[in-house]
Amino acid sequence: MICIIVNAFLLRIPSKVIITLNSQLSTLNSKNSPPMNRFPLLLLFVMFLVSSCSNTDFDYSSLHAYFVFDNSQHQDATLQSALNPLSPGVFCRISEGQEGAVTYFYFESNEGLTTKQKANADDMRRTRAIGLYNKTGIIVGYGNLSSPAILYVFDSQCPNCYDETNMLNNKLAFTSNGIVSCSRCKRQYNLNNNGLCVNSDGKKLIKYRATCSGPLGILSIIN
Repeated sequence: MICIIVNAFLLRIPSKVIITLNSQLSTLNSKNSPPMNRFPLLLLFVMFLVSSCSNTDFDYSSLHAYFVFDNSQHQDATLQSALNPLSPGVFCRISEGQEGAVTYFYFESNEGLTTKQKANADDMRRTRAIGLYNKTGIIVGYGNLSSPAILYVFDSQCPNCYDETNMLNNKLAFTSNGIVSCSRCKRQYNLNNNGLCVNSDGKKLIKYRATCSGPLGILSIIN
């Protein structure tokens, strides 16, 4: 029962907090007190860490995503337009596909721009998990409802249809004003407002952690 309680808390703690917890555990283990005497203190410490985590820590999906793209090498204009925090509200879908034996990255913006870039040697050496499904990919861009603008990275699959069907054939479509829609369930999501569903009850978009060093810099999605 004790292990179940601890595991339940640990599953909700971000990795940076786990590092702190491990340090505290090492300190506790160095004590001469019996293990059962140390457990109440450990449990209280875990509970404190969980309660101190911000809502932002739990805003991201627990699903795996990993993608690193160096736009200083590729100079892709479509992606560049979406990674400019001084011009928020522009979003770009990134996906992957094959043309013969060659791997390409495809870029599509909500402003109608489409481009593609051949994967280079550095790209091919990296692991790529571009959201739930590489062929439908992710959507990246800066929201226009805050200052400074927030970098968002969402999965390109409808979260509600994926939850209902466990299928990967519900790719969201760009409409207008930062809205994407699902042809199956007809739900619409606001990319500028944290991916919230705007016309129905339902889950918000699947959101991933990301950093970006600039429009012609490195986009890193590590979730």
